[in-house]
Amino acid sequence: MKIHHVGYLAKSIAKSEKKFLELGYEIERPVKFDEIRNINIEFLVNGDYRVELIEPMGEDSPMYPLLARYKNTPYHFCYEVEDIEKAVEELSAQRYTVIHEPNIAPCIDGKKVAFLYNNSMGIIELVEF
Repeated sequence: MKIHHVGYLAKSIAKSEKKFLELGYEIERPVKFDEIRNINIEFLVNGDYRVELIEPMGEDSPMYPLLARYKNTPYHFCYEVEDIEKAVEELSAQRYTVIHEPNIAPCIDGKKVAFLYNNSMGIIELVEF
């Protein structure tokens, strides 16, 4: 599977964005609100690398507990898949647990995404292309 991006939790997108820009990243997609997950998201690129800055917008965001625990940190890799249902089924057979069923991602052009967890891998995201 090809990596689409690395998800990076940010207490403040504005502050994290500034630091990433200083490291040579450019804004690929400006900040957009994801009402499904109650988060702001921004995509930055540096060559072939893409980072997704994720800022929880309240304690009801599913990302808030992670931010409260880990602060500013990378926390998932997102992989591109052709068939998300098939990929979820295959990974489930490899002992990944689905933590968020496939759903639309408003900040990735409405593509379907799913989140899975494995004790040896941590959290991964799939995006259907």
